[in-house]
Amino acid sequence: MRLFATQRAKVMVRIFRVLFAAVLCASSAATQQSDSMLELKGTVTYLERMLLPKTASVRVLVLDATDRSEGTLIKEQVIATEGRQIPIPFRVFLPASSIDPDRCYSVKADILIDGKVWFTAKKAIPVLTHGNSRQVEIVLERL
Repeated sequence: MRLFATQRAKVMVRIFRVLFAAVLCASSAATQQSDSMLELKGTVTYLERMLLPKTASVRVLVLDATDRSEGTLIKEQVIATEGRQIPIPFRVFLPASSIDPDRCYSVKADILIDGKVWFTAKKAIPVLTHGNSRQVEIVLERL
């Protein structure tokens, strides 16, 4: 009987070690995954004295501006304002592997009301590479 209990205890210890190792591996993978994301954050605002309606939304565009003046879309994020007023904060997460340090990236934004652009950024703001920031304030102009 004692032999059986000892064997059972050894098996339980082995199972515990395997489960513990699995938890450590999963935790490490989750940390590596979150570390492999770049965060671009900032605010979108405008200078006009006007309240946004509850139906307004902010569209943030991250562009690869290396080869074209208008840029190639890398990521688009739409944020419902839900009645919030300017400045509207944003956070865009990009896989680090999708950003080439030798290329140029920029960010633009628009404010849409009922699906139509009311405010836009006249110029894209350089971000992410070549010493450019990952935090920006985008000031829009009314169309």
